[in-house]
Amino acid sequence: MKHTAPDNIPLVVLQQVCIPHYRQRLFEKLGTDPRFRFLVLADPTADVPFLPLSVAPNQCQFEPATQHVVKLPFGRSLSWQPAAVQAVVRYRPDVVIAQGSPYELTAWVLTIVGRICGIPVLLWTHGLQGDESGIKWMIRTWLFRLSRGLLLYGDHAKRLLIAKGFAAGRLHVIYNSLDDHEQAAVSEQITPEDCEVFRRSLGMSAQERLICFTGRLQPVKRLPWLLRALHLVVQQGRNVHLVLVGDGSERSALESLVKELELTKLVHLLGASYDEAQLGLVLSASDLAVVPSGAGLSVMHALAYGTPVLIHDKVEEHFPEWEAVKEGETGWFYRYDDLSDCAEKIIDALFPIPLKPAMVEACRSVINRRYNTTTHTHLFIKAIAKHCPLATSVATDQQQVDEVVSCGPFEHSVKEGR
Repeated sequence: MKHTAPDNIPLVVLQQVCIPHYRQRLFEKLGTDPRFRFLVLADPTADVPFLPLSVAPNQCQFEPATQHVVKLPFGRSLSWQPAAVQAVVRYRPDVVIAQGSPYELTAWVLTIVGRICGIPVLLWTHGLQGDESGIKWMIRTWLFRLSRGLLLYGDHAKRLLIAKGFAAGRLHVIYNSLDDHEQAAVSEQITPEDCEVFRRSLGMSAQERLICFTGRLQPVKRLPWLLRALHLVVQQGRNVHLVLVGDGSERSALESLVKELELTKLVHLLGASYDEAQLGLVLSASDLAVVPSGAGLSVMHALAYGTPVLIHDKVEEHFPEWEAVKEGETGWFYRYDDLSDCAEKIIDALFPIPLKPAMVEACRSVINRRYNTTTHTHLFIKAIAKHCPLATSVATDQQQVDEVVSCGPFEHSVKEGR
């Protein structure tokens, strides 16, 4: 039986493995849009260690969909949420948005159910970050072509998919967002004096500099690389402090490496924190954020506080948010696997004076223009409306989105598809 709101408002089912805390503001804004009603299907427990869940958004309906993990013999696993499939069959929504990884059995089944029942199924996915081929690409393209369209995090993925033969009209770039409202409020409260007090609490002098990393301490982030780059910087007579905010499986190994490299006085592991006031203070007080690999949400977080970001130039090893880094404007790229180049880029960004003050406006502009919940929500709704025949006009408050789309993708100095 069709499940619609009063006055036949179209129903959109949004399937996710879980609801991470940083999605809260997006779901709230989606849930207040009068043209659709959202039913969120997710497991009320986190699938990623060290990542807390948000509460179910009040503006959206919510039904639990427990995740079952199917172990594969070669070390990978598949995710399966039968309750999500049952809900789609039961309610027959107008549009389904599924988490679009080939390792999600739920996505495969939902796209097939959508084909059988005539329900548009959109996959919310990273798409591509590099030039895939072989069996891995074959499997991915089967899933993508089963769907009605893809909701992508960045322009780079869209360009790669078009080159692979996908029609541009099926590819919708919606970018990503954190809670920019909370970040703006926190930023307004942080004073230069607050930043100076924090720096002094680390034992820093006025001549020393501060770099930071925020995120989970996982192998994908290659944090030992950052410590070794810092060691090179120090060997060149530059005193630079490093703050690591986060927790994870790599913590004990990092602590051992800090001692081995004799960086105990310069490296500060603050542990996990989801207090935006504390995170905002660290990012505001830092002269540079460095993400040695797997750059993603941490890029957006740093830029929101006006702090430029340094990442490597092998973009397929990053998450889509690397696109927010624009050489010399919002950050820099160092040569992949070139430790000395990374150290030199850190020194150039910090000495003789930090370059951050001249870049603050550009850093925040990227967030205010593209990577915020308002733009994210508008582009999300616009993509849904294109595939929903019952949708009303999406002209409301659309000027900001049109400006974002018309300005085109960012240009980068790194080579596409490297």
